[in-house]
Amino acid sequence: MITWMQRHKKYLVVTIWISTIAFVGAGFVGWGAYDLNRDRAASVAKVGHRTISVQEFQSAYANHYNFYNNLLGGKLTQEQAEQMGLNKIVMNTLVNQTLLLNYADEIGLVATKEDVKERLINNPNFQSDGVFNKDLYYSILKSNRINPSDYENGLEREILNSKLENFFKLAPSTKEIDLFTSAFFMEDRLSIAAVTLDANEVTTNEEGIKSYWEKNKSNYLTKKSYTLELLNLPASQTKFDDKTLEEFYTQEKHNYKFEDGKLMTFAEAKSKVIVDLRLKNDKKNALEAFLTFKKGETAPSETKVIYDDDTTFPLDKIQVAAKDEVLKPVVIKDSYVIIKVKEIKFPEPMSYEMAKKDASRDLLEELKQTALEKKAEAKLENFAGSDIGFVSRDSVKSIAGLSEAKSAEFLSHVFDNTAKKGYKVIDGKAIVYEILEQKLLNKDKAKQYVSMISENVLQVKQAELNQNLIKKLATAYKVEQYYKGK
Repeated sequence: MITWMQRHKKYLVVTIWISTIAFVGAGFVGWGAYDLNRDRAASVAKVGHRTISVQEFQSAYANHYNFYNNLLGGKLTQEQAEQMGLNKIVMNTLVNQTLLLNYADEIGLVATKEDVKERLINNPNFQSDGVFNKDLYYSILKSNRINPSDYENGLEREILNSKLENFFKLAPSTKEIDLFTSAFFMEDRLSIAAVTLDANEVTTNEEGIKSYWEKNKSNYLTKKSYTLELLNLPASQTKFDDKTLEEFYTQEKHNYKFEDGKLMTFAEAKSKVIVDLRLKNDKKNALEAFLTFKKGETAPSETKVIYDDDTTFPLDKIQVAAKDEVLKPVVIKDSYVIIKVKEIKFPEPMSYEMAKKDASRDLLEELKQTALEKKAEAKLENFAGSDIGFVSRDSVKSIAGLSEAKSAEFLSHVFDNTAKKGYKVIDGKAIVYEILEQKLLNKDKAKQYVSMISENVLQVKQAELNQNLIKKLATAYKVEQYYKGK
């Protein structure tokens, strides 16, 4: 997983802009060394005449962390973020963006108050019935602990960056569009054959499995575990009349939305409103129970062992907690729970017996892969396959009995390689192929996808321009970095 993240980390530069507030609740962690001399305590760096504030760094780190965490299904840990150097990625991104902002200042680009106002009133998150709602705006920022001036300063930077991008926007030429169309939609006429293994063609034995495990022990580790002492607090039985519920709903209606972003009516949100209002009223008692539990005056309700892949408990808080630390009350299944991290057990190598099943499976897959590759290479020497006609990257068809998704993976392999002949091991078989004929430019697809192709040309040219411009600006503006990272 870390390898995957490191391979893709460069795309964050163009994906996440520091001032695009995502309203995340993730706290900032993992500061590393920090220079607190003089007025530097409020900034992590100075680039040209602009500073990068601590708050900007925290916000950018949270946005980057959540970006990767969402990609990985909520399984990113702080240890993994540190391994991939996330804090350094954030700092480099902020420095590069601030270099561009310095240049924007130099050539006279500005983000006016009217620009910021327009961006605010057109943000659907701050609208009620399609109209900007000032109270809703302040309520959302407050609930996410964001200062309005910080948010609006972030919008200024975002607007200025957009203006600079438009200033350097290079329209794609006809030849560039033709070149990209050929790259995207060239068509190959393929001859293919599927190579498979017989049921008992590849087998494993005890000696082979044990030898494989010995060589790959570091791949077979126990999961990191946490022994938790839990104080489960019973929900109060307070009953609320509709007037009280509607008043609460009116104050918090921005929290009640369907997946498409549409606000729920009171009737649609009522069951959630009842739970949320009860939790609000129960919070004081929960905090009092937290203090007594922390002092050891209250016994835990139960002890539980959980692992790093548990989705019930707040792993983001547990993973960064110290041994014997008591966490503030959290909501689990609509009730408050207070958690004490009693013990942390780090991953350690599994015994052979524990790892045998996984090692046996992995060895068998490796042997099958090798056997398929050997048979595919032999097939290539005197290849004779079935002509399936012309295909392109976007062809939607089943090839050699593969699913559409696996067929698309096979086609990506064909078009990403320059050899006339080859093979791809996929879904338990090797698909051997030969390119019989090729068409470079499909005029019909050029017309069909002209907007998409033009946008890709524009993005590639813009990225190249930005990269070269940043290199030049780094020599023109002084960069002082106070935050040293880990």
